[in-house]
Amino acid sequence: MQIPRFFIDSSNINENVSLAMIGDPKLVHQIARVLRLGKGAPVILLNGSGDLFHCRIENQDRDSVALFIERKETDRDAGRSSLTVALPLIKPSRFEWALEKLTELGATTIIPLITQRTVQKSNESGETAEDGKKKDYKGSHVKQVRHGKLDRWHSIVKEASEQSERFAIPEVVAPKKLDDYLKLIAEQKNTESSLHYILAERKECPHLSIHLAGELEKGDLPKNISVCLGPEGGFTDAELDAAAKAGLISASLGKLILRSETAAVAATAVISAMRMHK
Repeated sequence: MQIPRFFIDSSNINENVSLAMIGDPKLVHQIARVLRLGKGAPVILLNGSGDLFHCRIENQDRDSVALFIERKETDRDAGRSSLTVALPLIKPSRFEWALEKLTELGATTIIPLITQRTVQKSNESGETAEDGKKKDYKGSHVKQVRHGKLDRWHSIVKEASEQSERFAIPEVVAPKKLDDYLKLIAEQKNTESSLHYILAERKECPHLSIHLAGELEKGDLPKNISVCLGPEGGFTDAELDAAAKAGLISASLGKLILRSETAAVAATAVISAMRMHK
C-alpha cells in the first residue's frame, strides 16, 4: 500500500520533539474523511526543501492532526542540478497539463513566457475582447494572469510532486516577457555549469539529444540547464536573433511540428534521460 505523502510548511515540523502538526483544513479533511486514516497510520511529510519525514498519526480532531516523526531522509541530489523550462502561456487547460507533466519529469523551475505571438482566446471570465478578436497577454491581462493563476499553478505542481514522490516542489514564477527572460539568461551565459537552449521548429539545427550527447563526451552534463519554447506559430525571426545574442543555443526535437506543451514535455524527458548517463 502506498503511504500518503503531503507537503507542509517547515514551521509545522518540530524535529527537536519529533512532532509535526497539520492544521490545513483541506489536509485534515483528506486525512480523516477521504483517506480515513486513524491513529497509528503511516504518513510521509515533506517540507519542500528536500527533507522527508516518516511519521505516524498520534492524535487528531476536527481541526488538526498530530504526527510522531519516526525518521528523516534528506534528498542527496538536492541542489546538484536544475532544469528550468520557459513555457509559453497557451490555452489554460494545456498549460496546466504541461505543469503537471513537467513536475513529474523533474523540472525544478517553470517560467510562464510571454512572446510576440502569445495570445489567449478569452479573458479570465471566458469572454472575448470587445472587438471579437483574440485577447493577448500584454497589458492589464498579464496582471490578471499573475494574480489570478499563480496560486492555482502552485497547487497543481504541489499535487504532482506528491503523486510523483518528489522531495521538492518546482518553483513556478510569475509570467515573464521574452525580453526579460533573455536578460536573465544573458547574465548567466553558457559556462561549464550552465547551458541554455531554445527550441526552434523549421530551423536547421541539431537535435537536443545530439547537443547533450556532445556535452556528455566532455564529462557530466552542466549543473544548470534551461530550455525555452515558443507558442503556436513559433518565435519570430527577431526573437530568435535576440535569443542567439543572449547566448541561447538553437536545438530541435525532430522534423515533426509539436504543440508547445508536447515539445516542453519531450525536451524535459530527453534532458532527464540524458542526465542518467554517467
